[in-house]
Amino acid sequence: MLCRSLWAWTAFTVSLVSATPPSSVHSLDEFVASLSPTALIYYPGSEGYTNATLRWGAGQTPQYDMIVKVATEADVQKTILYANANNKAFHAISGGHAITAYLNNVEHAVGILMRGMKEISITESGDTALVGGGILNGDVLDYLWAHGKQTMTTACACVGYISPILGGGHGWNQGRYGLAADQLVSARVVLANGTAITVSEDSNPDLFWAIRGAGHNFGIVTQAEIKIYDREPSLDNWTVDVLSFTHDKMESIVGIVNTWLESPNRSVELEHYIMFYFDPKIDTTNPVVVVFVIYQGTSIPTQYTDPLYALSPVTSTSGQTDLAGVSRFTGADRTGTSCEKGLTRSVVPVSAITYDLPSLRQVLTIMASLPPSLNQTVVLLEGYATNRVGAIPSDSTAYPDREGQLLLSPFMTYERDESLDVEAWEVAGMIRDVMAEGTGEPRRAYVNYARGDETVEELYGPEEWRLERLRGLKREYDPFGKFNFFAPIV
Repeated sequence: MLCRSLWAWTAFTVSLVSATPPSSVHSLDEFVASLSPTALIYYPGSEGYTNATLRWGAGQTPQYDMIVKVATEADVQKTILYANANNKAFHAISGGHAITAYLNNVEHAVGILMRGMKEISITESGDTALVGGGILNGDVLDYLWAHGKQTMTTACACVGYISPILGGGHGWNQGRYGLAADQLVSARVVLANGTAITVSEDSNPDLFWAIRGAGHNFGIVTQAEIKIYDREPSLDNWTVDVLSFTHDKMESIVGIVNTWLESPNRSVELEHYIMFYFDPKIDTTNPVVVVFVIYQGTSIPTQYTDPLYALSPVTSTSGQTDLAGVSRFTGADRTGTSCEKGLTRSVVPVSAITYDLPSLRQVLTIMASLPPSLNQTVVLLEGYATNRVGAIPSDSTAYPDREGQLLLSPFMTYERDESLDVEAWEVAGMIRDVMAEGTGEPRRAYVNYARGDETVEELYGPEEWRLERLRGLKREYDPFGKFNFFAPIV
């Protein structure tokens, strides 16, 4: 068996000689000396280590013997080779927002901190940009905007830009341009044996298919070439109306929003959030219902807002902003409450096509019964425009859910307290089950929000051909499961 394993690893190495990895070293001193001049090593107890391991969800606690802040692709390769030579796991760190329980399987690992690779530039054609593997979403948006460009960016400024691409990537402008994964032209990927390769439609096309929707399974992206688009003055402005209601208005509110989703001519400019959360200034017992009507334009057509205002919101605000400012309205800018790290969070995603009113009423009832210790819980209902997302053939990428219109997710949030972990996990699962049953469809879950108890069919689609293709590619590119710390396909 040992000889067979050694043969498999050798065959894997030989089959990918298009970019031979550097020589591996066992000695820590030799490894450190081989890194680029700006690479850094952080050990437990140091400030750099503490900052690198501070996560959005404090319940996920991967354990590292050391963290390498890489600065070049060769640093990534050498770090993987060092880890392999010393029988250590390795794990890439970017924005630190994944909340899957699989991260708790990371033990005595070598962390690969990507934040030193945050370069961005626009290519000579002006149609694409090159971005480093450690850049944040907000940095991409801001740089492109300042240069008269934009692309599809996810809804939180503080998350890594690359990681959401690997699972699809939802957010503003997806109605026009498709998912974040649909913007990928090519990528440099370091594989489990330290080999670095280019993936695109013309180079390693099978892997290019796979990393757009299941990419966490296959490698570390050190650089990506992405599609970008000219800003248009008529589309630079966004208008956001925020309306708060007591819970008894939920059915009327959601019924109105369902008419937007069911329209045969759904607006590409219209996006929305609905949030259930506790606001004692409005209701001391029950969660409130808050609607964000988000529209690309200088004003929102009254056909969308008048029916909501007719329901007499308790509070309402309206404002104009640019693309980056939309995240400020939702608290998802770099300093917003949605980006705060260090709290314990449990998120459980459900994909849906329309809202089911009875199941959402059940969710509000469950929330009303929560103890005060879980009063930071939020149920977030995300409704991005999907025009372009659905127009792209489902089999063109590994992303499995182009039919989905909505992301429904309970966010259980509380100060670190292990005594609440089991209850929060169970309540989140209960809310998930209620919402999933209400869809009337086979359960689907957005992999970037996965918490770790989903099936591969829920995450990667029920089609057998899709799963078999992914499993086959996993056997080819990661035969020993080095990249199994996030929603593994096997």
